Amino acid sequence: MSDDHRYKLIFEELMDKSEDGFIVIDSHGIITDINDKYCDFLGRKKENILGHPIEKIISTTSMYDVMNRRQRGDDAGSIYMHPYVGSETKESRHTYAIANRFCIFDENEQLIGAMAQMKFKERSLDIAQEVLKAEHAYYKSEYQNQMLHTSGFDKYIGNDPKITALRLMGLKVAKTDFSVLITGETGTGKELIAKSIHIESNRANEPIVCVNCGAIPMELMESEMFGYEEGAFTSARKGGKVGKFQLANHGTLFLDEIGDLPLPLQVKLLRVLQEHEIERVGGTKPIPVDVRIIAATRKNLQQMMEEGTFRADLYYRLAVVTIDTIPLREHPDDIMLYANMFLQQLNLKFKTNVIFSSSAKRCLLKYNWPGNVRELDNVISSAFISSDQRIIGLSDLPSKISDAASRSGHPDHIQNSLKDRVNLYEAGLIQDALRQCDYNMSNTARFLGIERSLLYKKMKKLDIVIKKEVCHK
Repeated sequence: MSDDHRYKLIFEELMDKSEDGFIVIDSHGIITDINDKYCDFLGRKKENILGHPIEKIISTTSMYDVMNRRQRGDDAGSIYMHPYVGSETKESRHTYAIANRFCIFDENEQLIGAMAQMKFKERSLDIAQEVLKAEHAYYKSEYQNQMLHTSGFDKYIGNDPKITALRLMGLKVAKTDFSVLITGETGTGKELIAKSIHIESNRANEPIVCVNCGAIPMELMESEMFGYEEGAFTSARKGGKVGKFQLANHGTLFLDEIGDLPLPLQVKLLRVLQEHEIERVGGTKPIPVDVRIIAATRKNLQQMMEEGTFRADLYYRLAVVTIDTIPLREHPDDIMLYANMFLQQLNLKFKTNVIFSSSAKRCLLKYNWPGNVRELDNVISSAFISSDQRIIGLSDLPSKISDAASRSGHPDHIQNSLKDRVNLYEAGLIQDALRQCDYNMSNTARFLGIERSLLYKKMKKLDIVIKKEVCHK
């Protein structure tokens, strides 16, 4: 068998097995080859196509332009949307295909014809859907991995018995499918609790979709929550839009700040909870959904019900289980636990070894923390930036915190200001010596002219910690 014959068999096999359409013309525009897929699309038999000028079969052909430009497959413009006249296709309707067109040259770079590979509309949509499904599966997997590393009741830290009881309650609720209402002040971890419940539930492999009911304009809320059909309103996108409920199907929908939900939307939400189905804006058919609802609010819904701004029937649907978060001032023993955690994160990120002075610790413990853990995180970040990259002192804390400690009747931050300054100065000398001696404890002690045991005592007193990887004997 000659090489030319072998290549012809391979080419014919490729054209027969492919889902795409293929057509080949010679340098005069005469069709020399076409595969069955393309013949079927055109609704004509192969014998009635071969040997005819391409413009007689496909009046919208651009193959002559391709040959005039001597276009190759990697040239700009080789791929374009090719339109078809309805009378020239099997479906007898105007349609299009994605065309990849290129010229064929011999070994002397002489033009001998051109070829086109056609991806038909239906097949293109199938491929697009397959790609979207694969992308969805990938991002879903990545999202779940990220969730498992950033949320969970093991991340809801605290040593106070009230925090321990809350974690146990959350774990217990997670094993059910009841609706949950999480109440509490801003910054007490309501969203973290919601995500933790989802992760510990049997819906963990499905999405959790978070919606802040106070952040979406009222006029957009309905379409965001329930989606809309194509043409539902003037600016509606082609093909419509999937709403949050459908995105969360089989998973969890977290409705933060549920107290800000307008009354008309409260009625629609109640219907979803009762009927387990939604209706898109502009739609006529109900769409079944299987979604667990977790809601959260900083507002007093009981008072809102009395005022008529929150529906009682919706409240009792949402509050099958209620979890009340705990303000930071009610578990003050955890203040430094959180503060040290936030500072450690900053030290790791910026490769520093900043510590708290004793007076700064006292101020943090005496402050009331109306913004709770979120405010504490913000304060530690601000103090870290203000510090000299050694110790966070009183001057690095916001005045509202140091002033509040003074007004509380505990002015020890003033009485001990000289002591704090001495400690800060001593800590700075020790840290400088440690760096100069490459963190070798024996050499550092000799450099400072003190016993090594005394150096350890001073470092413990001043909260100077050396990372294990740089510590040398």
